[in-house]
Amino acid sequence: MLINKSIFSDTKGNELRLSRVMQTEQPVKFQNFSVKYVAEGIENYTANCRKFALSRGEYVIGNKHINSSVLIDGQSPAKGICLDVSREVIDEIITCHYTNAARLSHFLFEHEWMAQKYNCTNTQLGLSLQHLSQEFDNLIAGKSVISNEIFFALGERIVCDQSKIFENFSRLKAVKHETNGRIFNFINDAKNYMDLHFIEKLNIEKIAREAKLSEYHFIRLFKTIFKITPYQYIVQKRLHFSLELLQSQYAISDISTMLSYADTAAFSNAFKQEFGFSPKKYKLK
Repeated sequence: MLINKSIFSDTKGNELRLSRVMQTEQPVKFQNFSVKYVAEGIENYTANCRKFALSRGEYVIGNKHINSSVLIDGQSPAKGICLDVSREVIDEIITCHYTNAARLSHFLFEHEWMAQKYNCTNTQLGLSLQHLSQEFDNLIAGKSVISNEIFFALGERIVCDQSKIFENFSRLKAVKHETNGRIFNFINDAKNYMDLHFIEKLNIEKIAREAKLSEYHFIRLFKTIFKITPYQYIVQKRLHFSLELLQSQYAISDISTMLSYADTAAFSNAFKQEFGFSPKKYKLK
């Protein structure tokens, strides 16, 4: 059964819509600051000729300059959350918390390359969307009610996330803003790839290909934007994931193998260097 239901909207342009769709191919309108989140299933977006395959817990953002369409063709319905937060709300939050309000606002609302994919586990907004998705069925059925306050709460998380993205973007040397935007998108796409595949045996050449850059150019730009090399980023991802594995009572030897360390000693040394204590000590906590 196809459902595309507006749960809340107001005259400022704030709106929350929920959808449950098995098959569709249609244009999608981005306006204000728009978020398309997949609560279940798979949705394929094309935004200004860039393709984003979104699965559960992933979302794409955009503004009014984004021309987009969505393709859904699954064996089971895809559940989606569409969120529009007005510029008025976001500008008020930016002005309240940041001195560079005009530049940050321009970054969010005035660039046609402003379309990015995120995983909910890596952002403040993602955690809120994940929580909202848990109320999906209740919201559809009218058993849960929201007010306009939710847009200020979500707007705060958007601004928190995007201010960091803007800071990263601002480290690129100004050539043309549009060129910097495309480069930033390439690097961010590669970072998303690393977030999904960090357990695998990755190499810089393969990751650079994902970014459509040479190895040298990719390493230099990644470090410029994120203040860390790609290799260091992967190591950090693996070590922080090892905390979850230790909490789940995995053996230290199994974790070292899973995370591609040469042996248990190599993993333990890297772990202690990152956190200041050994994995064995952490496991005993």
